[in-house]
Amino acid sequence: MIRPVQPWANKFEDVLGSLESSTQTGLTKSEASKRLKEFGTNSFKIEKRVSAFTRFTNQFKSPVIVILIIAAIITGSLGEFTDTIAIIVIVFINASIGYLQEAKAEKAIEALKNLSAPKAKVFRDGAIVEISASDVCLGDILMLEAGDYVPADARIIQANQLSADEAVLTGESMPTNKIVDELPVSTILAERRNMLFASTAVTTGTARAIVIATGMEGEIGRIAGLLDSAKMPITPLQERLEQVSKKLLYLSAGVVGIVAVLGFIHGVKPIDILMSAISLAVAAIPEGLPTVVTLALALAVRRMSKRNAIVRHLPAVETLGSTSVICTDKTGTLTTGKMKVREIFPNGDVDLELIKSSVLCSNASLNETGDATGDPTEVALLVLAKDSKTDLRKLNEQHPRLTEWSFDSNRKRMSVAVKDGEHVTIHTKGSPESILDLCILDASLLKNIQALIQDQSSQGRRLLAVASKRISNFDLDKFKNFDSVEFDLNYLGLVAIADPPRVETIPAIKACKELGIKIVMITGDHPVTAKAIAKELGIVEEGKFDGVMTGMDLDKLSPQELADKVDGIAVYARVSPEHKLKIIDAWQSKGNVVAMTGDGVNDAPALKKASIGISMGKGGTEVAKQASSMILTDDNFATIVSAVEEGRGIFGNIRRTIQYLLSGNLSEILIMLGAALAGWPAPLAPIQLLWINLVTDGLPSLALAAEPVSKNNLSSKLPSSKNFFDKHFYKEMALIGGVISIMALAIYGYMLKTSGELTARTYVFSFLVYSELFRSFACRSEEKTFFQMGLTSNVYHLVAVAFPIGFQITLHHTEYFQNVFKVEDLGWNECFVLILLTLIPVTILELKKLIKQRTVKNER
Repeated sequence: MIRPVQPWANKFEDVLGSLESSTQTGLTKSEASKRLKEFGTNSFKIEKRVSAFTRFTNQFKSPVIVILIIAAIITGSLGEFTDTIAIIVIVFINASIGYLQEAKAEKAIEALKNLSAPKAKVFRDGAIVEISASDVCLGDILMLEAGDYVPADARIIQANQLSADEAVLTGESMPTNKIVDELPVSTILAERRNMLFASTAVTTGTARAIVIATGMEGEIGRIAGLLDSAKMPITPLQERLEQVSKKLLYLSAGVVGIVAVLGFIHGVKPIDILMSAISLAVAAIPEGLPTVVTLALALAVRRMSKRNAIVRHLPAVETLGSTSVICTDKTGTLTTGKMKVREIFPNGDVDLELIKSSVLCSNASLNETGDATGDPTEVALLVLAKDSKTDLRKLNEQHPRLTEWSFDSNRKRMSVAVKDGEHVTIHTKGSPESILDLCILDASLLKNIQALIQDQSSQGRRLLAVASKRISNFDLDKFKNFDSVEFDLNYLGLVAIADPPRVETIPAIKACKELGIKIVMITGDHPVTAKAIAKELGIVEEGKFDGVMTGMDLDKLSPQELADKVDGIAVYARVSPEHKLKIIDAWQSKGNVVAMTGDGVNDAPALKKASIGISMGKGGTEVAKQASSMILTDDNFATIVSAVEEGRGIFGNIRRTIQYLLSGNLSEILIMLGAALAGWPAPLAPIQLLWINLVTDGLPSLALAAEPVSKNNLSSKLPSSKNFFDKHFYKEMALIGGVISIMALAIYGYMLKTSGELTARTYVFSFLVYSELFRSFACRSEEKTFFQMGLTSNVYHLVAVAFPIGFQITLHHTEYFQNVFKVEDLGWNECFVLILLTLIPVTILELKKLIKQRTVKNER
């Protein structure tokens, strides 16, 4: 047995011979069993699910978490078990939150699965048997009819009015009419009309076909192979957090080194130097950062689930907020995926005859509930008639069919003869070029029709011409051949059919453009059809972003040449899965964050390769869902705009939260460093630093991360990891960190001289807690003051501040907590004075905003 290399270019008899099979008997059971053992089952590999254990351990890979674990080990070895337990608890809380959120997303995906084991009808030992699709092997003869899914790649042997929906593989929105004859070797995948492919569906007719490839050897398997080679890129959020972690590591190491040297110079005991180093490590690392980011994303995931989007990986929503380019599949994503009559052009003012003839010359069916069977084009005609208040059942009963002259690829038309009272009427429909030559038309009308055809074709619409004529003395024996009736027809008009855009897609694309995002359409359709749809959707911008490129053109370009041209190409047509990867690479090579949407198997490698892959939950294939980072449960492109809004909001929230966290940690480092330079004892114990970070960075930072996103405040400026830490970020952080540290050192120095080390530590400890909590009010917005935003606009933040303040006051008056936190009793008067002092930093920030607002107002 020899596998055919290019079966579409060979006669089917040669393919049968090379695979040692027969159209009459098929394979024997023993031979089929032998081939299954030799070549494997008809299945393909998909990405393995992450185990629960792996998902949990992945939560500990952050450098910040690693340093905290090391700190816990050191404090434990020194007998500081309270500190050790506190650090470990925080680490495990973070890991558990991340694990639970990702597990929840996986369960949501499982709920989307609604698969049944596919079956296939094949010849075995001369009889037709139904077997599992996984047991189909090379050389099997498939028996297919309308509604069947094709279980494996096959070369067509016999075809009767055969067409197949191959959108899942090629992106073609129209069913492909199939033939038996061989094709040129150079025929591209979308035009191999003598082939059937796994996972596609037979829409009309019947067929016999011989299996030429199974499992990983077929087109679907080849795409599965691309999935393995396509690596998921690091997300913008991960890049930003890596930046934070590295800066913290360098800063912490430098300050620890300085303090260690100063300690040796001042004759401090090695154990005390080590404890100071641990304190600094704890101070430098915002251990709440991973938790805050995780919960901020988890909240967004929850909100997105209510807006018909399931996020598989937490950073995906934020990534979409950073997206500058969306490469989107057309069929089923931008369009409905269902053929619809867009317009009719009757010959004259009467369109009822045109609709009536279209219905009678059809083999499709449409029931009262809207369920349809048959060719999508014919279904579209029935839907038009039903929408026009035509009673389909009554019409067919009044005009029973006498005979049919079926559609074939040579004539490109079909005709039927139906009873029409005492007469018989012939109804014919087909391509305009095949119908017009058969009609009685004057030159002027023919010219107008041809102009109309050209105009509609340029808009990417498929046209059907409809004609009819009445016969008085109809004799079935006399009119057996189509050429005996298909002449001197009365032209009734044209029907324009297309896969229409989703109603919500056009405003969604407009919204994306307003947010500074380019939309690129990628499809398997003809270039003319693709560009026409792109224009209708508003993707094409004449003179700016209006280029169209085919897969063949793309193959001629090097990666660099494509990258040079990619800014001007709005539409890619006749593309393969490999082409989609090249397009994504070209955009990413120019620093863009690229989202890819799709639903078909042919989209899966690109979904995985993109910065964020977005698949369709209803019409999407399981392979596409597994390869994506986010699933739209309503298959609605407009849902992406909601995700962009969430992403932009998350970017702003996380940026402000990180600034809040780092400003606090900077002040703690400066306090520890300042005390070391002055030769003072460490002003804060490790447990105090950890508590400060927990209560001031914990609840308030979570509330800041959950700040409601206002659509009106969304900027068209794209977030970028390159400008995440801009000059304003550092200036604000240095200002507040400096003010708090200077005030804290002043308080500490004064209290050391007047009241002793324990009292001084108590004052600094409480000052830092209160100042950080009150400062969080100023961090809710970079432009507006707390009072301008409103007291109740974020109730969670009020609670997040009130609870720690209440507990902080309480711990100074409880002996147990005094011992744990190494503080002494603090009177109510002292608490009041400290709270007044801590209002100074937040007042400075709010006054700064008011001055900026007035300056901007005066400039206008």
